[in-house]
Amino acid sequence: MEQLKMAAEEGWLLTTSEVKELIKVKPHIRKGEDAYRRGSWVFIKSGKIGRETAWRVIKEETG
Repeated sequence: MEQLKMAAEEGWLLTTSEVKELIKVKPHIRKGEDAYRRGSWVFIKSGKIGRETAWRVIKEETG
């Protein structure tokens, strides 16, 4: 989770395969959506990196 935290803080874009390696699940979205949620993490579809989807990571604040 440390790598996800760093990606969120630094604004890095991760490929689908990088996200899958970190969370052990391939991120997917429903038609008409642009974000995938897993726990307190949100992965926002942000274009492409090569042939893969790029994802921006955000840590949702729980209140």
